[in-house]
Amino acid sequence: MSMNPRVPEPVGPILEDYISFVNKRLPGQINAFYLVGSIALDEFNEQFSDIDFVAVLNQTATSKEFEELRNIHRAIARNHPKWEMSGSYILPCDLGKLDDEIEPHPHYHDGVLHSNTSSDLNLVTWWELKNRGIAIVGETPHDLPFTVNWDLLLAKMRENLNSYWAGWANQPNRILRIYSDWGIQWTVTGVLRQFYTFSENSITTKVRAAQYALGCLPIRWHKLIQEAINIREGKKESAYRFRVLRMLEAINFLKYIIQVCNSSHPLR
Repeated sequence: MSMNPRVPEPVGPILEDYISFVNKRLPGQINAFYLVGSIALDEFNEQFSDIDFVAVLNQTATSKEFEELRNIHRAIARNHPKWEMSGSYILPCDLGKLDDEIEPHPHYHDGVLHSNTSSDLNLVTWWELKNRGIAIVGETPHDLPFTVNWDLLLAKMRENLNSYWAGWANQPNRILRIYSDWGIQWTVTGVLRQFYTFSENSITTKVRAAQYALGCLPIRWHKLIQEAINIREGKKESAYRFRVLRMLEAINFLKYIIQVCNSSHPLR
């Protein structure tokens, strides 16, 4: 198959194998297959990124088709262990809907195909699909029959900020994860994506949001932000002598960014 030129070179063979498996084992069932997330935003990170997708089925998957999907993902994970796929299998009528508005559907995450569970479809996913999505199979994403309510997106993002991200600053099991390099890059760049959106009314990648923050946040936070960027870029040397101090700084940073984002006009 001819691969979309926006697909990163290492990802192409994975998708080719996946589509080949689907065509052989589930002929006619996949209506469309789109890439979202870091690939769609043109910032695939070979160390940290998943292959995020939204697949559209022609009809609700039967139990037999569910097992075929499970076997397909097991084969892909076995043949291509370096990168994980992550995404949902929905119906055409579900496009653009919030997760709690969609009937239970297959969802693949962390190496497991789940059924009868909610996934993580949200308005950011739909914005990425509509505005930056990459069609591997199916019509051009921009032509899909749904719109994204930007005000509702911001409202849902604020809820996420004050629940999920706040949890990283006050829940012991999450705080301990910030001790690691993974935890630093995840929390610092992740919350800065939301800071960028509230400030600029757009959506960008983790690293671009962090680079943006270096240009407008107080200098006291620059060391930590650059540390997160360096980790995502694969640079091993840390600017911090003690990881525990870096962790405490990250917790304070999370609290600061949440406070800033909760103001009416971040840094304006």
